[in-house]
Amino acid sequence: MRAARALFALGVIGTWATTGLARTVAIHLRANDVLAVAVALAVVGVAAFLGERLATGRSGADPVGPGLLVTTALAAVVLYFRWDLPEERFHLALYPALGYLGWLAVGDRRGRALIAIVLVGMAGLGDELIQGLHPERRFDWMDVLANAVGGAVVPLLTLPGRRAWAAPGLLLGFAAAFAPLQGLIGVSAPATPAAEDLDPAWLVPTFPPQEAAVASAQIPDAAAPYAGHDVLLISIDALRADHVPPYGHAPVATPRLDALAQESVAVRTMWSPSTWTTPAMVSLFTGLHPAVHGVDSRGLEFAPGPVVPLETLAAAGWRIRGHAGDDEETYRNLGIPPKQGVLEDWLADPSPLFAWVHLRDVHAPYDAPPERLAELGLEVELPAAPILDRARSHYRVERAAYPGRHDWLKPAIQALYAVEVADADVALGIVLDALEASGRTDRTIVVLTADHGEELLENDGIGHASTTLDSVPRPELVQVPLLIRFPERRDAGARRAEDLRHEDLLPSLLPLLGVRHRPLSPDSPLHGQDRSALLLGQPMDPVPRWFVGSPCGWQCSVERRHERVAALIDEDDTWTWCRFSAADAQWNRGCADARLGQYLFGAATLGAQLHTPVASPAAP
Repeated sequence: MRAARALFALGVIGTWATTGLARTVAIHLRANDVLAVAVALAVVGVAAFLGERLATGRSGADPVGPGLLVTTALAAVVLYFRWDLPEERFHLALYPALGYLGWLAVGDRRGRALIAIVLVGMAGLGDELIQGLHPERRFDWMDVLANAVGGAVVPLLTLPGRRAWAAPGLLLGFAAAFAPLQGLIGVSAPATPAAEDLDPAWLVPTFPPQEAAVASAQIPDAAAPYAGHDVLLISIDALRADHVPPYGHAPVATPRLDALAQESVAVRTMWSPSTWTTPAMVSLFTGLHPAVHGVDSRGLEFAPGPVVPLETLAAAGWRIRGHAGDDEETYRNLGIPPKQGVLEDWLADPSPLFAWVHLRDVHAPYDAPPERLAELGLEVELPAAPILDRARSHYRVERAAYPGRHDWLKPAIQALYAVEVADADVALGIVLDALEASGRTDRTIVVLTADHGEELLENDGIGHASTTLDSVPRPELVQVPLLIRFPERRDAGARRAEDLRHEDLLPSLLPLLGVRHRPLSPDSPLHGQDRSALLLGQPMDPVPRWFVGSPCGWQCSVERRHERVAALIDEDDTWTWCRFSAADAQWNRGCADARLGQYLFGAATLGAQLHTPVASPAAP
């Protein structure tokens, strides 16, 4: 008896002790593609042991025959659908075993089964209370109930004779109570729909991604309007849309941006899917939403295997050249070879070229001296304010370190930002002049956009995700410019009536070149769409507008890398936000909007199918 009680106590302590460790173990097993196998083996092993002990009566219980199989199967089904992730389904092995130990520990007392159920239920409550203290977990009454269901299986099966058949009825009652109990005790039901309610096309790639590059590419279609042409993609870091015509204008002269806008086609709004550089640019080059590719914190990169648009373009005969402008960015597996030479070198080869140039002139710190402001006609006083001094000298402006409102500093911060835009205009001119000198202007589609925007105290913050450390997607951060200059200046100065997203850009450009890229999923909120018809002037349906990212970007500490922020813009332009933890299996409880929950569920499923993201060896 003492040994049984000791085993039960050790089991409870072990259950509580693993509360904080289980996530780390599960992540390791998942990374090695053995998590589901480990869960299955644990559940089968415990079921086999308990079945043998109880069905043969060697534990002191009366044999229950078929009742054992019915009840355990029912409990497994109830809990399987209660817990969404494999690491949670370890409870299918853990709590029946704990219930068995509790039943042994009680001994031959009257009401033995009930006492054992109460004991294991208290253990489950303690487990959940400890999780509530853990920064990456949360307390959930429904998990307490689910733990009790698992722990009750064995004690109920020990009831003699026909009474054991009451166990299936009790468990069915628990299962039926799940939905109404969630409402009664104030726990929100998951916003994520069941998989069977989703379009099945969302849940699997259209073809095995590892089979793709050459198969995806086609021989360039000579009938395409720009077959065999070059593409020069220029992205300007942190450039707001409202500082570029036709979306707005900077309070300083920007002659090269103005001239390019007059010769280009624009869209109504260009949406970046994230508030900081890496996830936004990975979306642009993969055609996948950040919630799918998952490269949204430091130390991650896109997985090898899935074929991305630039790999399709390379298979069709284009040279791919480009660089991020920052050696710390991890853009492997996106079809971009390591940085080589400069634009003039890339333009020297006559074969078709896709070139990417990323300009960082606008990015903080905004360090223009007063004389530079005066030179540009910005007669603005730069007061000695700590938050302004920080923005002038650092990449990061921790909003929490500067309490209060700073509206009085708006003229100064906006003037400093305008100088950065003027400097970017000069850098843009250098790039366009190099293209002109090469003699390739009449065969090059020039595309100008930005990775994300910037906050200039509109919401009491300065910068973007990597600078404020508490960012959420807002218009100033996710509305960016898009200018497309066709070689013959087609529809120069026109602005299309519909939107485009980062993930739509390459799937829309490649068909203009005569190259068809086979997407990794069907047209959906998870993947970019071919909107080449829109670029050529044909109206198209609206695109879903939703965003996911880290609130602190590349500056996130290890302790905060699990944090995520999502936003959705409805058809009536209403914004919905939610915060959640990527490390928390119940993240969807923080996102009450059903459609946003559906998008996130579909994205997580597709990302798992593509085995992305992966750890980056180049990042800390």
